Amino acid sequence: MYVSEHTTDDNYLASLSDLMIGLLFVFIIILMGFALNYRLAEQETAKVTTAQKMEQERLIAETQAQRLERLRLEAETLAQRQEKQRLEEVVKRLTNNDSTRRALLKDMQSLLKKRGLRVLIDEKNGILRLPEALLFDSGEARFRPEGEQAMRQLATVLMDILPCYSFAPAALTEHCEHTADARLEAVLIEGHTDNKPIQTSEFKDNWSLASSRARNTYKALSTAAPALEQLQNPQQQALLSVSAYASRRPVAEQNTDTGRRKNRRIDLRFLMAAPPPAMVENARQQVDGIQPEALP
Repeated sequence: MYVSEHTTDDNYLASLSDLMIGLLFVFIIILMGFALNYRLAEQETAKVTTAQKMEQERLIAETQAQRLERLRLEAETLAQRQEKQRLEEVVKRLTNNDSTRRALLKDMQSLLKKRGLRVLIDEKNGILRLPEALLFDSGEARFRPEGEQAMRQLATVLMDILPCYSFAPAALTEHCEHTADARLEAVLIEGHTDNKPIQTSEFKDNWSLASSRARNTYKALSTAAPALEQLQNPQQQALLSVSAYASRRPVAEQNTDTGRRKNRRIDLRFLMAAPPPAMVENARQQVDGIQPEALP
């Protein structure tokens, strides 16, 4: 059989073409596999990057939350400390009547001294003392001219100070730098005599003289400063009142002229109102109940 050269060449070319097509097909498959693997790797990388980013964001948010919580606790703790300190001060002021009264007496003495009126104070017993010689003639209940002047000065000072330690209309407390938590229960105007008996047409005994002097002192003060009548204690009762003790409460010996002269006097006794037990107990419980939280 005769096979032409031309036919042989065609068969060779066909085989080569098939081989090339096969190789191309394999290459395409490999390329597709590579592309698929690359795509999968890219997706995995994207997932890891997203997860890392989310974790970073979570950590940042958590750190910020912790910082905010710490700041909140610090602010809360500071507020608790300040509130506890404030309540402790309230308890201290409510229960420290002696120091309040001492400050009141010293202020009054200082203001009266500036006005030329020298008085004695008894800080322990809460008393402002006016000697007889400053106000009355011996055995008399009517004021000397100097006594009347002293009453006007005293009334002015009382109006300056007492509204800050009592319950008073707002117009009477505008000048007060602060209103005291400790308040006055009463201001007693006390009449005292020596132990020498007295019996005159006007006064049958020392009780009568002491009482008349106390009443006249009260009238002189309320006449010089009518607003004193508006001052009240925590029970909304009148602040000023009078009492008389004759010779029953001496401050010096009764057997000498000097001692008897000291015993003839007018005392203004300042009584502080006891804070309501419930108020003190409530404040104490609030203090005890404040426990600052531990910081992380």
